[in-house]
Amino acid sequence: MIKFSLRSLFPVAVALTMGAGASTAFAANSDPRALGTFKDWQAYTWLENGSKICYMLSRPNKSLPQNVKRGDIYLMVTYRPKARSKEEVSHVTGYTYKDKSTVDISIGNRKFKLATDADVAWVPEGESDAKLINAMRSGSKLVIKGRSSRGTLTTDSYSLQGFTAAHKQIRKSCS
Repeated sequence: MIKFSLRSLFPVAVALTMGAGASTAFAANSDPRALGTFKDWQAYTWLENGSKICYMLSRPNKSLPQNVKRGDIYLMVTYRPKARSKEEVSHVTGYTYKDKSTVDISIGNRKFKLATDADVAWVPEGESDAKLINAMRSGSKLVIKGRSSRGTLTTDSYSLQGFTAAHKQIRKSCS
């Protein structure tokens, strides 16, 4: 199951992106290289076991409730041209989701549901990330609502300004 095997890589890649330094688990691979900032999105590439991988990420411009302690929060699209599932959308929420819960995403009047595993939400296995990515390309704002293992409902709002340009860049750089 590709989606969940990638989960362990995201914190390392984001930590490197944020300047936390090299991890021994990541030492055999190259450090992420910035491809550019596209308004509210940043794009990166790196080599993983000899394969070029690209990803883009953004942080929420608003998270509610504000009085809740959370770790890193970000929305990410990973492009792996050699994988069976080439593009994957994931949301890292900074807390552990309620077990076997779903996350609701809205982009304008379009609605999507993501499956959860620990602190990450994904497009459910067997469904296409392309529908969500297409909505993100044509939207201006994305809102994600999820419930923590403690029952707290959180809402994270993301700007989609620069999403299309960043998406084009990761596809171009990893093709």
